[in-house]
Amino acid sequence: MPDESSTPPESSENARNSAADEGARSEASSPEPIDMLAPLFREQSLPPEGMEAPPMWLWMVIFGVVLFSTFYLGHYTGDFSPDPWLQSSDPVVATTTEPEEVEVDGAQIYSSRCATCHQSDGEGISGAFPPLNQAEWVTGDKGQIIRILLQGMIGEVEVRGNVYNGNMPAWGNQLSDQEIAAVITHVRQSWDNSASEVTGEEVQSVRSATEGRVQAWTAEELQQPENMGVGDVEDDAGTSNDTTATEDATAALRFMRGDRSGERRAYASMAQHMRGRR
Repeated sequence: MPDESSTPPESSENARNSAADEGARSEASSPEPIDMLAPLFREQSLPPEGMEAPPMWLWMVIFGVVLFSTFYLGHYTGDFSPDPWLQSSDPVVATTTEPEEVEVDGAQIYSSRCATCHQSDGEGISGAFPPLNQAEWVTGDKGQIIRILLQGMIGEVEVRGNVYNGNMPAWGNQLSDQEIAAVITHVRQSWDNSASEVTGEEVQSVRSATEGRVQAWTAEELQQPENMGVGDVEDDAGTSNDTTATEDATAALRFMRGDRSGERRAYASMAQHMRGRR
């Protein structure tokens, strides 16, 4: 058996060289750490969402809106002051003229509120509602018909020889002085009636004189001198116009002509007129 110690030196050197070559080849065949991370470096990072720059057309729209708003406010807002309702620096002069009064249509009021009972021809309904055409209560004393419309009328009343017993509603809380005057003037000058007109001032005078009264009038009450006439009312010229005197003369004339149906009314009117003269 050969002795290992007697191995030639050349063989040992060759073995060491072979081992070194194999180690070098094994080292060359194994990848480096940097080479293992190379695929990661090739990946690109994703951009963050929600941080993209707006497109150019959006910037243009925003700039256009701001420009238009600035022009609009500068043209229509006026001066910047504590009074933003002033559109100019010139002070506004307050008008002192009173608004024009709108003419009230008495025919329209009669058609909507009175014609149902008294009929469009003013003849009323026999046995139920008295006529207004050629009725002494309509064409006679102004104060009586004004009081009837303001507070109403109840009980028996004789009209054109017929006795009616009903209830006339009050319109004082629903119609103004001008409206009451307009509808009274309409019935006093319509159909066969030709009496004088009634003004809003006369209605206001009677309303003031009867302020506080809530119950309806009776025919007996309206024939009392204190419940007739409209008092002293100034006309447009500023002169006192006692309409009771004119109506008293009319009642007296009817009495002298033999109109017995208005006898008591004529006496009452003349008595009131005489007391006024005193």
